[in-house]
This record gives sequence, structure tokens and C-alpha cells, in this order.
Amino acid sequence: MQNLFSFRFSENIWRVMPDARPDSSLWAIELRDAAQREVWFALIDTDHLAVKWQRQVEGTDWWTSLTAFSDNHIYLHNYRHPEVPEPTDLLAVNVETGLLSWILPNHLLVKNAGGGLLEVATKQGDSFKHMHCNASNGELLQSNAALSEPDEQVILTEPVRYIEGNMYFKRLSQFISGATDGHIPVAIDYLEKRPYIIFSYYIYEQDKTVQYLLIVTDQKQQVLHEKLSEEREGTGRSTMMLKASTLVYLKNSNEFSSLTLS
Repeated sequence: MQNLFSFRFSENIWRVMPDARPDSSLWAIELRDAAQREVWFALIDTDHLAVKWQRQVEGTDWWTSLTAFSDNHIYLHNYRHPEVPEPTDLLAVNVETGLLSWILPNHLLVKNAGGGLLEVATKQGDSFKHMHCNASNGELLQSNAALSEPDEQVILTEPVRYIEGNMYFKRLSQFISGATDGHIPVAIDYLEKRPYIIFSYYIYEQDKTVQYLLIVTDQKQQVLHEKLSEEREGTGRSTMMLKASTLVYLKNSNEFSSLTLS
């Protein structure tokens, strides 16, 4: 197992999303500064150990959110009416430059339709009209013919959450306690990449919630035990994920880290 990359942002990491191409090492990051109510976006290449770019994107505001990553674009949703939790506009950001490529007002992204096309929808009364658009330039297409699903699907594995009351929680908790000299988890996130077993777990330590990452082999050999964050307000979600052999995890809410599991 080899340490690939770690980078600390000044803003908090809000969302992480991989490129939908299975062989890609690119990850899109949504960053937020709550004090300034600003949102930033960044692109990380875990193969080249680099942040390719980080910027505020034209046409975005505090309510903009990362929604998809495919066809050499990062797709964002704008929410023009924050009191209504429903996206209103679709924006596409060029992966190479981080600059806005196109915007499709009054449309939202439904899914990648394959063949360089996206399925989008626009609201008409109480329902939605679905259509396709060109992923490269946002041009709407007249044909509504159904397309097959893309041949290549992203292979992304997110952990399973175990808490008190789950039938497997006690067994996993006892294993972690034995492997860490007595840590007693209150929540456990679990991933497998044979021969590795990966735990992101939370404990109470001096009246605060502390998160750790534990990686062991199926022969119970400990290969990594690291504190990820402390003084958390609760247990986070999606703080680690696995794409192929790359494990991505977050530290202290603003540090992106990755390991290759060889």
C-alpha cells in the first residue's frame, strides 16, 4: 500500500465526485467557506499528485452544488429560489480549465444518456419535460428517442454504515476495540478491497467525537491507523470512498487524501 496524495484546502470540503470514466484519476471537489458564504470548485488528479485547478466559477453562488462529472465536464446545479429545494439551472464546467463552458437555464440534469449526450428535464406546470442535450455545448436536441445506457459505468464503492442495534455492529466494534487497544466505536463505516478491510469509525473521547481510519489485512495485520478528525459535531457521511484501487478519504473537513491499495 502506497501513500498517493494529501492536500489541505483553506475551505471545507463539501462534496467529492470522481470522473465517471473507470480509468480516470480525476476527482471534482466542492468547497465552501461558510463565513464568507462562498463556494469554490477544484479538480484533483490522484495519479499525478496534483490539484489541477481551484476557482470560483462564473454564474455560481452559495447555493450552487456539484451534481455530476462526465464527458470532460463537471456539472453544477443552481438554485435560484433557495427557499425551494429544487434545482433551476444546469451549468457545465470545462475539466481542463475550470471555466464555465455553457449554461442551460430552467433545466436540470437527470442522467448521462451515453454517446456524448445528457438527459435533462425542464418543468412544465406540475410535471417535467425530458429531452437530450449535447454534453460538449449544451445544445438541446429535438429527438426524444431513447438511448442505451453508457457502456462504461463508474466503479465507485461507498462504505456501509453500522450503528448500535445493527446485527453486525457488536462484532465489528469488538474487532476494532481489539485492534486499537480499547477504542469503543459509536458508529462504523466499512469497506472491503481484498486483501484489505477498511474502517472509518467514530468514538467519544473527552466529550468530543473523534474519527479514525483503520486498515487491516484479512490476516488481521494492521497497515494503517490514523486520526482523521476531532471535535466533530456528529458523524459525517461519505468521508471515504473507493474507486478501483484508489481509496479517497477526508481529514479535518478540509484535507483530501488518497491511497492506492496494491
